[in-house]
Formats: sequence, C-alpha cells, structure tokens
Amino acid sequence: MASSSLRRTLAVFQKDLQSELRTRYGITALLLFVVVTVTLVVLSAADEPIPPPIVSAVLWVIMCFTAMTGLGRGFISEEERGTALFLRMNSTPLAVYAGKLLINIALAVITNFLGVCMLFLFMSRTSVGSWLMLLMITVVGSIGLAVVLTIVSALVAKAGSRSPLLPVLSFPILVPILMLGTKATLVALAGMEFADLASDLQLILVYTGLLVVVSTLLFDVLWSE
Repeated sequence: MASSSLRRTLAVFQKDLQSELRTRYGITALLLFVVVTVTLVVLSAADEPIPPPIVSAVLWVIMCFTAMTGLGRGFISEEERGTALFLRMNSTPLAVYAGKLLINIALAVITNFLGVCMLFLFMSRTSVGSWLMLLMITVVGSIGLAVVLTIVSALVAKAGSRSPLLPVLSFPILVPILMLGTKATLVALAGMEFADLASDLQLILVYTGLLVVVSTLLFDVLWSE
C-alpha cells in the first residue's frame, strides 16, 4: 500500500515536472521575479551598507512574493486544462497533494537559494555572519512557503477563483513563518551561535508540520467533492 502511494506521488511529481520543463511558465515567472526584484533592491541601495534588520525583511519579502508568483498555479492549471478529472480517476488525494507539494518545495528551494545568493553577491557591503545558517533558514522557510501555497492554491482552484485571491488567503497563514524567519535570518547575518537559531527553526518546522497534517485532511475533503 505504501509503495503504491509512493509510486502515485512520484508520478504526479514527474508529470508536473515535465509540464514545467515543457511550458516553462512557472519557472520563467519565478526566475524573472527573482532577478527583477534583486536588481531593484541592489540599485536602490546604491552600494550603501544596509542595516541587518532591513536586509532580513527585504530577503523575506523577496522569498514570499517569489513563491506567490510561481507556486500558486498548480491546481488552478489543472482546472484550466481540464486534467483534474484525470487525476481524480488515476490517483488518490494523498498522492496528488504530496506530488504537488514536492514540486512546489523543489521550485521554492531552488529559486529562493538563487535569490539569496544573488542578493548578497551584488550587495558586497552587506556581510553574512554564517552562510550555513542562512542557507538552512532559506531551505526551511522555502518548505514552509510551499506548504502554505500548495493548500491555498487548491482552495482557490476549488472556489473557481484565480490568483488575485491567493495572496489574500495565504498571508494570515504565512505570518508566523515570516516573523520567525526574519528573526532567524538576523541571527545568521550576525553570525551568532547555532543555539540562538535552533529554537526559531524548530518552531517553523513544527508549524509547518502541523500545516501539512491539517492540509492533508482538508485536501482529502476538497479533492473528493
């Protein structure tokens, strides 16, 4: 049973990955948003040093809106193309949700990693105390963003609405992740001890885990209707 569910999950993941590579809509939107946003931030800074709290806030704004730009079309595109019925007939709700979540996590991690590297590469006067901790925060935060946007995009698609509703519904759920993420990023920028970072990362992971459990139960009801 477990192996069958895993195969179906990987099949959904592979289908979405092939679709992204073929159309390049989501990937192109994500990359363009990252490049344009980072460029605007760097030009606005005018090679002047920026206080760490502002850097942390800007970084999470980039991550958050990048995710909203490219991760919200998973279920909406299925409804638009009429392939949702095919998925209902050939897969289980858990496999569909897990497959969509995996592709969103992959896209979020890759693009946010690129955004972080570009930001600090071009803002040479902004120092990073610990790159390892910063990358850990980026990965954990990207997973949290992907979890939220996956289930919210399913709700938006089921409601027959489109992307403008996505940020409105996502923001209240994202607030704890954004608050903890900006605080943890400050710790990484200052190069403090890992113990100062661990509690914030644990809280983000626990919150994300709870969202996955709730999302799985909610998606089962949404997908079966």
